[in-house]
Amino acid sequence: MALVVMCGQPCSGKSSAAAALIKALVKANAKPVSLIDEPSLNLNRNESFKDMPSEKNLRGVLRSAVDRKSSKDRIVIIDSLNHIKGYRYELWCLARAAGILYCVVSEEDCRAWNQLRQKEGAPSYEDRIFDDLVRRFERPDGKNRWDSPLFEHKPALEKIEETSEAIVKATAFLTGSGVPGSRNSGVLQPTVATQTTRHADTNSLYELDRATQEVMKILVEAQTQGSGAVVRKVTIGDGIPDISFSQFVELVLI
Repeated sequence: MALVVMCGQPCSGKSSAAAALIKALVKANAKPVSLIDEPSLNLNRNESFKDMPSEKNLRGVLRSAVDRKSSKDRIVIIDSLNHIKGYRYELWCLARAAGILYCVVSEEDCRAWNQLRQKEGAPSYEDRIFDDLVRRFERPDGKNRWDSPLFEHKPALEKIEETSEAIVKATAFLTGSGVPGSRNSGVLQPTVATQTTRHADTNSLYELDRATQEVMKILVEAQTQGSGAVVRKVTIGDGIPDISFSQFVELVLI
């Protein structure tokens, strides 16, 4: 039904916003909701972002999980940094291929929260990793189709709860009320580029030729056993329609 992309700097309140959104959707009797994040996939945030290969692997794992769960019967929320616009575009393409709604919820203000978590011993980012992720963060822009519709929440100005403006608007969009002026207010439609093309097996020509030869052999044997009489019907095998002839056919097996 929909894909919701949480986007923001580390420790900006994305998980809290995701939890508030889930509660709001449950109260609104929306479709079943699936949450995809690093803990649900048994991934450690510092290990996942320690270097580029690890981060690339993380994005691949998250993208695969989104691809598996995206359907018209559920709302999928991906709660991660999603800080690269090219990656958000890939997620948008997945939503379009599945023919579902798509939206982005953005969060801000994070350094103080990360330091507080470090003091409390709660899950947090190492300073080196935190600074690197903040530096590379690419803010979502509602003018981009893969960032639209965009619902922004500022925790420094408003608490993260079910009644927050961004949560209320996102809930209204996901439950069918829509957001006026949104460029992507409707369900995304799959295109030829996003649909999976079914390829023929590499040995399909060989299999076709072998099947043709087997049928020809059966027909010749039936003609031979007819002792010169006209063959009107030939049985090929179980589950295969019989071959009937309206006129005499002379066959030669090469």
